[in-house]
Amino acid sequence: MTTTDTAASDSTTSSFEEVVTSTDPFVMSRIWGFGGMALVSLGSIAGFLVGLERLDLSSANVFSSADQVFQFWSAHRVVMVLLGVLPALMGIITTVVPRQCGGSLVFPRAAALACWTWVIGAGITVVGFLVDGGLGTPGSGGQRQATALTLVGLLLVIGGLLLVSICVMTTIVSGRSTGLGLRDLPFAAWTTLVAATVWTAMLPVLAANAVLAYVDLRGRTAVRFGVEDAIWEQLSWMFTHPAVYVLALPVLGIALDVLSRSTETDQRNRDVLLVATAAFGFLSFGVFAQPFFDTPGTPIREEALSVLAAFAIVPVGLVVLGGVVDTLRRGASNLGSKPPPEVVLSILAVLLVVAGTLVGALHVIAPLDLLDTSVTGSQFMLVVGATLLGVGAGFHHWGDEIVGPGARPGLVLLGGLAVALGVALNGITDLISGLLGQTDFTGASLAVAGYPGSGVEALNFVSVVGSLALVGGLGIWMVAGILHITAAKNGSVA
Repeated sequence: MTTTDTAASDSTTSSFEEVVTSTDPFVMSRIWGFGGMALVSLGSIAGFLVGLERLDLSSANVFSSADQVFQFWSAHRVVMVLLGVLPALMGIITTVVPRQCGGSLVFPRAAALACWTWVIGAGITVVGFLVDGGLGTPGSGGQRQATALTLVGLLLVIGGLLLVSICVMTTIVSGRSTGLGLRDLPFAAWTTLVAATVWTAMLPVLAANAVLAYVDLRGRTAVRFGVEDAIWEQLSWMFTHPAVYVLALPVLGIALDVLSRSTETDQRNRDVLLVATAAFGFLSFGVFAQPFFDTPGTPIREEALSVLAAFAIVPVGLVVLGGVVDTLRRGASNLGSKPPPEVVLSILAVLLVVAGTLVGALHVIAPLDLLDTSVTGSQFMLVVGATLLGVGAGFHHWGDEIVGPGARPGLVLLGGLAVALGVALNGITDLISGLLGQTDFTGASLAVAGYPGSGVEALNFVSVVGSLALVGGLGIWMVAGILHITAAKNGSVA
């Protein structure tokens, strides 16, 4: 080996060690952001494959069995939320929010530990799903050891997200600059504080559900919590009404800040918006809505608290939308003839959040009997899609601060429009299919799908087109991000 080779090897090792041992929030932000978006793409591909299976439910064509369909169907939701969208949000939150508070992220070593814990857990979780594990199957056709591995990975993911939430929440509460009160916080910081408070209350319960399933699953025949067809019921509450709404809360704050800065206009009725976003967060507390613990008679999701939250959150979302509309009305002239991509994406994100709350209110109306239909999937896709658009808007808006100069606004807008189209097609078609009787998880047979068949096949085809548009939009964003980082590095070298 030559001296030059040795020097290059040392340099490479040094760079790797620098990343692994770094406590710099901007280094961690890139890991959170690009790792999360890569896993969102993986989750979207899983959803696309399940959509292909739904085109012909007379038999399992894409997958080998209904159990395998379920593994990919549940992987789509778990990966999109806990491995993808929420970590990508952390990429913005851990860098932008401390700056908005006039300080730096407290407990940087704990935040770095949280990031790498999530990375390791995400890897284990994905492997668990791919080796015939996942979170159980209706027909008990999965591998028990692989299911246990998936639960271990999920626990690490939850631990990482919980730890970084505590770091961010502590930064906002005790790390603010002198004289900056909570009422004075920018909306991104304020909504992050509310969301982190809810996360720190919900994630430990989700972890407890996973621990119960894991302990019962290991060592002998499962008795109750670890039975394969019961595991998903103990965790599914995190991916439906009302818990899924808390994902979108920081996005509402991002949208309000982006629009205010882009239009050079302060929001009127600021205190009303602060109260509304706080109410949105606390109405998203969904620990109680666990179908596994349904009492005889009335399912938990049909009880008064769940129904009240579903309807109460709609006017709260409309109040935030009103603030967005008012800001645009007063500051539209400052946007010019071509609004920046982050403005367009922020508006679309807020509209999808409101649409998600409307669908959520519709699906708890007991006489309609929609709780187990694909209306649930429609709500999931609308809210998670809104969060994706908000993340894209935030990364583009603050990208120069996080990564450096070199953004690609054309690609960001193109990818965002493709994502919005895919989300809308998925959300609308699943809503209509659910009203026609299609179940949330269709399995791989017409009997399990539970729909009369009138027009649903065509709707499922449109949904597949939407999934393809979503995957394509995420791919464009990944290309835009890589080009941005490359340009920033070349600029720093120059």
